[in-house]
Amino acid sequence: MTQPLQPGNTVYLLEKGGVLLGRMPLREVELFAIHCNFEPTPAFEPYRPLFDEDASLAHQMAEDDAPELMEKAEAVLDRIQALNLLVRREGGGVHREILIGIEGSRADFRPLDIQEEPQ
Repeated sequence: MTQPLQPGNTVYLLEKGGVLLGRMPLREVELFAIHCNFEPTPAFEPYRPLFDEDASLAHQMAEDDAPELMEKAEAVLDRIQALNLLVRREGGGVHREILIGIEGSRADFRPLDIQEEPQ
């Protein structure tokens, strides 16, 4: 039987091609988002600039709805999606289809296929 998601008890692992990029201890669960702390491994470093750019564009778009910013943000999102990242819950299921944002020591993700991991 699957244990319920609980801050302090639940840890997600961010992986790419079987390589651990970071640990993500759960902070909070909302209806459409899972909020975690982010503890990167050295393997994450090549991807950090892409996530920094994503976070920067998100902050800019909160102040400015210019179409150029939206196009840049969509292009960055496409690059992140092309990484084929996987989020695995320690002792649990896997999310293969996700939207994920990482900013500093925080990560937020949204499973796109809720059926992938039993709750």
